Amino acid sequence: MINVEELRELIREEYYMINAEETLSKLFPLIEKLGKDKANAILVEEDGKILGVVREKDLIRGRALKNPHETKVRSLLVRTGVIPLAEISPEKVARRFIEDSTPFVVVSFNGNYGVIYINDFIKFIKDEFKGVKVRDLMQEEFLTVRRFDTVGKALSMMKRYGVDRVVVLDEKGKVIGVLTGKDIVDRVISPKKRARMGDFSGEKEKALSIMVESIMSAPPICSKPNDSISEVIDLMAENRISSVVVEREGIPEGILMKRDILEFFLKSQEKKEISVQFVIQNISTDEFEREEIIKDIEKFMRKYKDFLGETHVYIYLKKQRVHFRSLPLISAKIKIWSAKGLFMASGESWGIEYAIHVALEKLEREVQKEKDLIEEGKLEKVVYEFFE
Repeated sequence: MINVEELRELIREEYYMINAEETLSKLFPLIEKLGKDKANAILVEEDGKILGVVREKDLIRGRALKNPHETKVRSLLVRTGVIPLAEISPEKVARRFIEDSTPFVVVSFNGNYGVIYINDFIKFIKDEFKGVKVRDLMQEEFLTVRRFDTVGKALSMMKRYGVDRVVVLDEKGKVIGVLTGKDIVDRVISPKKRARMGDFSGEKEKALSIMVESIMSAPPICSKPNDSISEVIDLMAENRISSVVVEREGIPEGILMKRDILEFFLKSQEKKEISVQFVIQNISTDEFEREEIIKDIEKFMRKYKDFLGETHVYIYLKKQRVHFRSLPLISAKIKIWSAKGLFMASGESWGIEYAIHVALEKLEREVQKEKDLIEEGKLEKVVYEFFE
């Protein structure tokens, strides 16, 4: 049983505060401090209230903008929830990490603020994962590129599939590194911007033609399928990384992210027949849209209720910078944690409703395939026993 008083001890009053109307140039000195100082959280306020936060990757992305002395901080703002100290619980903290996709959660108390950092939190909850193995939580679907592929190709794949990292392989198919969107901005775009504050589109185009191997993070931090989640939590916290590559004899078999750990923790704490969680990026949804999505999910779950049992559903929605007849291109990913394991599917379409339908159709195929395999296995066992 997790002690709430011990959870409160994780709150730190170490953060930076900046007004939403300040320019991005006021934030740039923080780039060098992040990772070196104790404080890594940047809170954005307006009229004495917290509007949200600026993440390190957004700060680095802002460095690449052409007019940092004119662009407001609010342009990089990620709106987040704030947990009142009196209402704090492990479940609410985990939910905020998942929904806001931030490396820290904001807590309010007596007119002041504090933050809980994700590394502190996952170490705090690691005793809840006794007996849980990496293979139970890892994502078996991940993107790979070869060491001599271009950065531009890797970036294009990330955008197309709505992910922020790819695993880098050598000629024998063994993992040698990881490349993230942050690596590309930090090591390619930002240095070019610092070197030349004018128009650098030509330089950027040239830079994206360099090989992945030259800017990837290497050697990669890896784990084995049979490693314990507790061990991986320590590995992530010590190395300040958000994911590990899961490999066997150098061949990648999956990827495990902090988000997967938090989702599993929330599932284990919330005893509901079905729980639906939304994680939304750069798009707004109203109550009606969410209710319609939940209806579609519930319809799907009723069909497979007996097979899946207790389920926890995570819906990830992201708006792309493309429109068709005023409808934005939406990337949707649906993850289902169930008694039969993890199921996941992604889809893209114009508008939220259609993107969800595409993802659900793919998800149904995955669940049905697993259901058929299990039923075939039972049939084989019956036949075997009959002829014994």
